[in-house]
Amino acid sequence: MKNYRFVGKTSKEEFLIKGINVFNERWVHEGSCATVTNPQNGKSYVFSKYISGGVEFVAGKDASGYWLFFVEV
Repeated sequence: MKNYRFVGKTSKEEFLIKGINVFNERWVHEGSCATVTNPQNGKSYVFSKYISGGVEFVAGKDASGYWLFFVEV
């Protein structure tokens, strides 16, 4: 099982991973999902895995409408 590190959250359509604003790129669904935990509240989620601008990440929205982003460790 792969481990993922929380890299942040946003309510806006701007988020940088490795210097790339992933919202400016097309998200390609990798075809799989990952279970991740938000370290801010301990809640677990099953989010899709994406590639955007050459960057791989796991992302999804929480109950408050924030995008949560994770990268593989």
